[in-house]
Amino acid sequence: MPSNVLREGFREVFRDPALLLIEVAWRWTFGIITILACATVAFLTVTGVRANPQALESMSRMNPWELAQGLASVLTTIAAALVRVGIVAIIFLACCWIVLSGLGRRATLLRSALAPGADLRSCFSISTVRALVTLGALVAWILASVLAGEAGAVTSSNGIPNLGLILLILLPALLVIVGAWSAANWYLSLAPLFQESSLAQSVRRAWILIRSRRDEVLEISIATGVIRLVLLIVALVLSFAVSAVITNPRVIIADFSAIALLYFLAADFVNIARLAALAKLRDGDVEANHQFAPAETSAPFLIRSE
Repeated sequence: MPSNVLREGFREVFRDPALLLIEVAWRWTFGIITILACATVAFLTVTGVRANPQALESMSRMNPWELAQGLASVLTTIAAALVRVGIVAIIFLACCWIVLSGLGRRATLLRSALAPGADLRSCFSISTVRALVTLGALVAWILASVLAGEAGAVTSSNGIPNLGLILLILLPALLVIVGAWSAANWYLSLAPLFQESSLAQSVRRAWILIRSRRDEVLEISIATGVIRLVLLIVALVLSFAVSAVITNPRVIIADFSAIALLYFLAADFVNIARLAALAKLRDGDVEANHQFAPAETSAPFLIRSE
């Protein structure tokens, strides 16, 4: 059953290419804005910083730990500017994500493969919650890094921080934060499929779908995850092959860009097909509820007639 539903989801995208075009349009627009924002942050941060050729040459002869310490000292000198510009960039990107994600998801929900779905207000609310979840995960990672750094400095030996303790704190924290962030985003990505009047009701309907069709939802998610993993491996293999054969830097950059764009195109195709498959499960639940709903009796009319 789930494999048939997933195949039907892929067929829906082939039957309605506008689904993929809308998904690609809003996601790639956000990607371009992110690249421009990061480039602006880098430019504003390093503006006025003078590079010392002798220091750069000496850093090339350092061991990895000394090099890390040297880079940390450089970052410390520009920390204030980096924090100011970084906070502005993060807030700007969060606002862009909320607007583009809300508009883009609503546009896909107007297509027959996903309709009926959440209204524009609910789409904006869901996008806002997803942005807040991401910001929360970022803040949690920063706090974990600060805690690990403090613990490593306190237990340092001969001025060298305790790298083992730092990793012992950071690795579990990374797994917990990334796992919680991924689970929350995956769960919230289902909420727009339900036409409800509030965010809470949409989230509740998504929870009901997951509980009632747990095996089907899990199988669809695992299948699409495996497909995306295979696509990523293929993209990496192609990148390594290109770097081994081509020596011209400009050609390599162009090839890497083309491979990355093809990967993101395929990943967006798989993602929208997953949503179409889950919409099929949603519609199946609705039809089942209508089919097995108790029929109204004519008792009240009989009573009135008496």
